[in-house]
Amino acid sequence: MPAEGGRRSSPTVNIIGCGRAAGCLARLWLESDAVRIGSLLNRTRASTTAAQRRLGAGTVAGCLDDMAAADFWLIGSGDEAIRPIGERLARSGCALDDAVVFHLAGRFGPEVLAPLLARGALPAALHPARSLTYESLTIEEFRGTACVAEGSEEALGRLEALVTVIDGLWLPVAGVDRGLYHAALAIVSNITKAVAWKAQTWLASAGLPEDTADAVTHQLLSTTMEDLFRAGASQSITGPVVRGDTSTVAAHIDALRRTHPNDVEVYRILALTVVELARERGDLDSATLARFDELLRE
Repeated sequence: MPAEGGRRSSPTVNIIGCGRAAGCLARLWLESDAVRIGSLLNRTRASTTAAQRRLGAGTVAGCLDDMAAADFWLIGSGDEAIRPIGERLARSGCALDDAVVFHLAGRFGPEVLAPLLARGALPAALHPARSLTYESLTIEEFRGTACVAEGSEEALGRLEALVTVIDGLWLPVAGVDRGLYHAALAIVSNITKAVAWKAQTWLASAGLPEDTADAVTHQLLSTTMEDLFRAGASQSITGPVVRGDTSTVAAHIDALRRTHPNDVEVYRILALTVVELARERGDLDSATLARFDELLRE
């Protein structure tokens, strides 16, 4: 997009569904001072106006046809709304020729926006592998975030600039099993947080004050992450399972039966995952594996 004096102006990004995730990226792009926010459109005008006020940038659009031309179109809505929005955008009067239209869902690839191909647009999928709910996230904090992208060579060639300008880690892929991919990321992020919360409830029931339970959990998570980054999951894991200590695992289950009977199955499933890792690493002999199998699958 040439500008006066032969310089290239900053690319413009329109946003449909400027909620937490899209709003977070928009703030990072504004902080980089290398991207302009164009038209904004949420489900209601009040919501769109509120998004514009939070960003301090962009133009409120009343409907799709009110949105101006842009280099990039970001669909930041929930997963189930992406396909319908793409279809409506394809039927709209918006100028889409040669524009990159992308979404942020890990669950879908660019195929969910396929109707836009007929309008000359370049569909793509961009999935930053981290939570984008923190309203004051900075480029420094975002630096190194894995940004998994999928699309045509041309779409990715342009989209890469939006990632690198905010210091994201550009990771283009092709032909990904999106269901399995998203399940893997969800179990690392969401399940880790849920397991930490579950551990805090067990610690509180064991008699620790709430703030102490929180401190213990947070400290253990911190050192666990350090070990993970230093040596990897298979080399850093420790504990009663990899030691073959079936009596300790049995004591855990007995304690949970008494205090949190509904959580016994949670413990068993997670412990079986550790057994699987220990089996792959060669820590346990066949007799110990058999005892764990009997203990955890009853």
